[in-house]
Amino acid sequence: MQSTASPGAAASLIDSRPLSACQRLILVLCGSVIFLDGLDTQSISVATKAMAHALNVPLASFGVVFSVLQLGGLIGTFVFGYLADRVGRRPLVIVAALLIGALTLGTASVNNYTQLLIVRFLGGVGLGGIFPCVLALGAEYVHSRSKGLAVALLFANYSLGAAVGAMINGYVLAHYGWRAVYVVGGVLSIAAALAIIAWLPESPHFLASRGKMDKLRAVFQRLYPNEAIDVEPLRVSAGSEAAQKPARGGVPVREIFSEGRTGITLLLLGILMLSYATIKVMTVWLTPLLQTAGISVVHTSYVLASLDIGSMLGLGVAGYVVSRFGPTRSLLPSLLLLAVATVVVACEVTRFGVLLPSGFVIGFTGGIGQSAPLALFALIFPTRVRSTALGLGGAAGQIGKIGSPMLVGAVLANGWKPETILFAVALLPAIGVLLMLCVTLSRRHAVTSVSQSA
Repeated sequence: MQSTASPGAAASLIDSRPLSACQRLILVLCGSVIFLDGLDTQSISVATKAMAHALNVPLASFGVVFSVLQLGGLIGTFVFGYLADRVGRRPLVIVAALLIGALTLGTASVNNYTQLLIVRFLGGVGLGGIFPCVLALGAEYVHSRSKGLAVALLFANYSLGAAVGAMINGYVLAHYGWRAVYVVGGVLSIAAALAIIAWLPESPHFLASRGKMDKLRAVFQRLYPNEAIDVEPLRVSAGSEAAQKPARGGVPVREIFSEGRTGITLLLLGILMLSYATIKVMTVWLTPLLQTAGISVVHTSYVLASLDIGSMLGLGVAGYVVSRFGPTRSLLPSLLLLAVATVVVACEVTRFGVLLPSGFVIGFTGGIGQSAPLALFALIFPTRVRSTALGLGGAAGQIGKIGSPMLVGAVLANGWKPETILFAVALLPAIGVLLMLCVTLSRRHAVTSVSQSA
């Protein structure tokens, strides 16, 4: 009978010891990779107008570029996440980091629109693929009670990288041109890949589940060099391990819409799509729209950095806000403020002093707007369909992120001014407010019906 090892027992070895210097290095490496992911993603937003001029293509055409980047990211998330559970997290992180670096450098050498679409799509595959691998790897090197916090802190590095990237890329663009923006990002990503090859070990949980005892022993020797840890007691038979696992069955998607949940499910999916679409548009299109309106490259970079910092803080406090005030009372004012702040940007499109705080408000409220609907999913749906419902909600958000940049590009091609486009974008969270009011009424009606029947 094939031998393997218990991932739970491997986790207990980590749980019973304080965080070591090696574990801290692993978390720094994982955080750095996600930081560079955010930096690279933001590079094209800052450089869009200069690239359009250099490649002699209409600015509106970049709506497709933004969308294919997001589409590549969606594909990368699924493919790399699937493969990471089968061949290991570390090799997939290395492949994704090298892919990002190579294609970011490749972007610096494109000479036409078709080449740009190809390299950004493939780069998006790497950018999306690195997320599930790095988050899983980092979380598996911390105490079980701290996994949620570790994932949240690692994820926050994306917004931090986007904010820093907005400022750095703005400076590089203003002084050295748009190609230099991608050279810097590509070199940093290649350097990160080399650091991962040198210092990042494989997940102990993965090694344990595959019965790779020699490699598992080497990992624990790196983690705790002053201890002689015997991993042989972790060895169990594959048959007994499989026998301990409950059978897992899929949940049909149609069950999410059963038991009177059809209306509220559709409303929440619509809210998620609108929230994600709004933030995606503001992230990738705000900079070129402001530059078209006459704001300098440096100032638009600062506005984008302000938005990213707000998003990082909004995502960070979303859990507390939702638990303190509830998803409904958190989401309604957030969507309303998001709409108002977007209108302010549209009205004051040339006033940097107004744009800077407005960008922060858009990022902050958008962060809550993306998190609170998922919290409502967790409250409304029973355990047997909750994961499926959350996955469907995430898919709705991705559809909004893929489609919205192309829509903005289309209206820009039809001659819409930046102010008009921003007013139209403000309608998205405003419609979300109306949908949220419908959700509130639906939930109250459901509670009233239950009370009357009782």
